Amino acid sequence: MMSLLYTLDDAHRWAAFSGDYNPVHFDEAWVKTQGGTALSVHGMRALLDIKRAISPAVDSAPFLRCTARLRRPLLHDTTYILTHEGAKKGAAVITDVLAGHVFLSCQLTPETRFPTATTESRCLLDNPTLVALQEKFRPLLPTAQQWHFLDALLFRHLIQDDSLLRQDAIAAMLPHCASFASLLSRYPVVQTHQEVVFDSQLLAPWREDALPVSLEIHTLPALLVGDLQHGAIVRIVAQTRYQHHDISSAITLKVGPTAAQ
Repeated sequence: MMSLLYTLDDAHRWAAFSGDYNPVHFDEAWVKTQGGTALSVHGMRALLDIKRAISPAVDSAPFLRCTARLRRPLLHDTTYILTHEGAKKGAAVITDVLAGHVFLSCQLTPETRFPTATTESRCLLDNPTLVALQEKFRPLLPTAQQWHFLDALLFRHLIQDDSLLRQDAIAAMLPHCASFASLLSRYPVVQTHQEVVFDSQLLAPWREDALPVSLEIHTLPALLVGDLQHGAIVRIVAQTRYQHHDISSAITLKVGPTAAQ
């Protein structure tokens, strides 16, 4: 068991790495216009702590699946408790102190195969970019495993990959959004789930002296259900390979009216 408390400084550090400047984390006046009461913590920032808590040093399975559910928004300057779920191996939850409500849950399970799909677009991160991102990531999780850093890189890619917004299904729903930043300025966007599948060899500690010359990230076709009038659910996926070991991250977002609830 460990206590967690996130501040606005934590939000700025995560945003400096990820580029996630969603106003729900920074603009209290905007939050109140959407029916909220306070600034919320980046879900992916809190997931760094819960993923570190459940990650073993090694595992015999060829792949591992990390399934996370973001049930309620964590609020800044509020104390929460991270506990392991005794009945589930490799599982933990974040709850509030008084009522014990679950805000975030996460579990690692064995997986026999890596998911594959057609690539929609590719992006290449060169070594200077990786070095700069590594410097920004280090204070977030100083004792990271390889999959922690790569997972964070894939999330950063997904919210900065403007080619996603040009995929037919998303472009038809969001014709006036040329970037993720413009999407955030127009519509409430909330993450509800994440699913990461990765080679268990990526449980090894991250070595800052082992950055590749470049890292190629693949964006897969997005899945979309619903519309902006009633609320849409969007699933976006990115994959990469580091030292011959694969990792895939799928993020589920609510966009529009349902996101404000």
